Amino acid sequence: MSGWYFSEPDDRLICPEQIVQLTPKAAAVLSCLRKYKGKIVSTDTFLEEVWPGLHVTPDLVREYIHDLRSALKDDAKQPNYIETVRGKGFRLIGEIDTAPADLVAHPPRQQENRPTVAVLKPEVNHDKDISNIADAIASDIINHLARFHYIGVVARQSSFSSKEVTDIRAFAQDVQADYVLESNFARFAHVIRARIQLVDARTGKSLWGERLDLNSDDPLAVVDEIANTVVLALTGWHGELHRAEFKSIARKGESKLNAFEHFVLGCDLEMRLDAENLRRSLSHLEQSVRLDPTFARAWLVYALELRWAYAVIPGRDRSYLEQAEKAFETAFNLAPTDPVNLALMSMNTARSGNLNGALAMLNRAEATMAGDSDAMVCVATAKSVLTDDVERACAIFDKVLRANTAPPSWFYFAEAGISFMAGQYERSVSSSRSGPQEISALVFRCLSHAMLGQSKQATLAHNDLMSAFPMTDFVRFADNFPIASQPRRREYDAAVKRLGEFLADTGVNLPD
Repeated sequence: MSGWYFSEPDDRLICPEQIVQLTPKAAAVLSCLRKYKGKIVSTDTFLEEVWPGLHVTPDLVREYIHDLRSALKDDAKQPNYIETVRGKGFRLIGEIDTAPADLVAHPPRQQENRPTVAVLKPEVNHDKDISNIADAIASDIINHLARFHYIGVVARQSSFSSKEVTDIRAFAQDVQADYVLESNFARFAHVIRARIQLVDARTGKSLWGERLDLNSDDPLAVVDEIANTVVLALTGWHGELHRAEFKSIARKGESKLNAFEHFVLGCDLEMRLDAENLRRSLSHLEQSVRLDPTFARAWLVYALELRWAYAVIPGRDRSYLEQAEKAFETAFNLAPTDPVNLALMSMNTARSGNLNGALAMLNRAEATMAGDSDAMVCVATAKSVLTDDVERACAIFDKVLRANTAPPSWFYFAEAGISFMAGQYERSVSSSRSGPQEISALVFRCLSHAMLGQSKQATLAHNDLMSAFPMTDFVRFADNFPIASQPRRREYDAAVKRLGEFLADTGVNLPD
């Protein structure tokens, strides 16, 4: 065997040296290229054949072409397989034959049961200017949602408005949508009032709603604010769509669950970071990646929960950390352009001593994080410890909080760290008490009390930390986090020194 072969039943590229597992959409893009081998395939053709009936941005095609080139080790400037024809599309110029039957190892992959949303045309009362703004908002919401590979967006919604759809359930069944987003807009002097709600198409019940009043003097700002608010509220591991799916799936028997449904149940809505709930979550996530080994977000959450399991489940089993590292590498290889993966990989890269490489990844994550609350929190966390721009880190995090009136509890221990790095010690203490008693929340609580000069509270917080995590070493914690910015590290070390002075008065010494 020589060269590359494509195994379509199980989405794999195979050559003598390695086997590359493609994501389903990357495999579909490759199938499209092979179908028209030697001919230019336009972006419109990809959209029609790979995403039929869905609204996605043309940029997504380029992302998957990039992923295929990475898998094939192909150089875009001197291609052997995929050629870019500027302004026209892409062309397959190399041989990628169908894999012989003896190389196809798996049956066809089980399809994900991802939630699908139909965004109705906004309802507007005879105001052309507001109508244009409303249409732009709906378009932006569709484009943002289409970036989330685990959410489907129906493209046929543009011909229907909320006023015209009298039976939500019948309409949703017709367009094969699980949820419908409807909205109406009105102007009052210089104020635009927007009302938006998410409806469960199966029951017709409203799941989430928002009313926004914005100054109409800057239409572009109105479009950005409303579209971002809606998308940030709906998406993410604990967004409104995920919450709705969690409640629906929880009623099913485990033997009937597919990969996506196991993933949803693996993301504990309450983020109860105790041994029993972590084991339950890990079991669901293991099933998810077993059923669909190309599900990047499932691998990512699996990696994060394995890290938490190491700290929480008795025994300090280092195999959790080894599995976490492998799971995270798998997630990044499957989705190297995902801003969450990029932000977390930037911290991994800094941990290995390559700060310049880490900052390059962080910049890419920040450039593509808009509308993704999980990505924004991860970017804010990385920015607070890898750079000197803590004001920007706080601004990113605060924007997420404004759009999430009931944020998931893991946001709070992220907030504790970001606030500490920004010198907002009282906020760090408050947020550390609002979420799970995760190790970083406890570390930043006792250090914040120390920086506030509150010796008694700092000592009590240290007792709580050592009771929950008796092997905590402040130097090792900072190295592993990692706190790589020199100004941030100096402030952290100063806090540890002050805590040590308070503890010394009680006869307790910190490790050297």
